[in-house]
Amino acid sequence: MRKYETFFIVDPELPEEANSVLDAKIQSIVTSNGGEVLTYAPWGKRKLAYAIGKRTRGLYVLMEYAGGSQLVAELERNLRIDERILKFITVLLDERFDPEKEKERQAARAAALYTEEEEAGAKLGGDHEELSEDAEGFQEESLEDE
Repeated sequence: MRKYETFFIVDPELPEEANSVLDAKIQSIVTSNGGEVLTYAPWGKRKLAYAIGKRTRGLYVLMEYAGGSQLVAELERNLRIDERILKFITVLLDERFDPEKEKERQAARAAALYTEEEEAGAKLGGDHEELSEDAEGFQEESLEDE
């Protein structure tokens, strides 16, 4: 199994309902051809670098998925014939991709981030207590001065 990323630009004038139908269609193409959608991230409407079919803006979407080369061919065929898609590009990210190892790696990364947040919180808590003691000492010194 390989890991791919497809970046495509959708007609920005489509209503929200049409966009959600298009999103579901594209994701179903991947799953029906034996693939797995890893991430699907709409980036929002942005200005195009150059006009495409008299349009100067587009809705940018980035999708990462895993599957075979036939999946990419079928997905690109559907993107090419759909008039709502202005442009697209597909990039091979990883030649040998194992979804189970990816899930384990993401879980380990999440656990590491959680541990870092706990350590940072403990450091802040410790510093906070030291600051509180310093503030009390400062208050006692200022009271003695008076």
